[in-house]
Amino acid sequence: MIKVGTAKGYTILYDEKQKLFTLEDADGNEVASGGTQDEVEAKAEKLSKQAFKFPIPALKVSGLALSKGRVTSFNADDRAAYFAYDDKRYGSHTKLRLNYDHAYELTEANAQIAGQVEECHRQITEIEEKAKSLISQLEKPIDRSYFGLKEPF
Repeated sequence: MIKVGTAKGYTILYDEKQKLFTLEDADGNEVASGGTQDEVEAKAEKLSKQAFKFPIPALKVSGLALSKGRVTSFNADDRAAYFAYDDKRYGSHTKLRLNYDHAYELTEANAQIAGQVEECHRQITEIEEKAKSLISQLEKPIDRSYFGLKEPF
């Protein structure tokens, strides 16, 4: 990839193998591409006019889990956004496929809901630990020794 310029704060790169121009945001995420430099400059202009205030504090939903982070950019070509995790256990960032993945702006109301979800997860963990403790108290196991068999070792 060869850097050929900048447009509206985005870096314009050219891939000689694919003969494709791409726009990258400040974090190195591809936000648009096109066959000509003029095409990607027009996309940079359009993106800048949309005036998204990046990064956008957000919550990403994965099953029943919520991850706090921020949406750092938007790719109009593939209708995706990039999500950077606050908790680095999951890696630094991921692509949000806006047709399939779910993320929500981190508003005060959503932060309260996230707190309630955390409390539910804490209660689930507590109940699972209690169930394990109760199971460990069961008596008279039916195993090999119950039928008078010796252990195989």
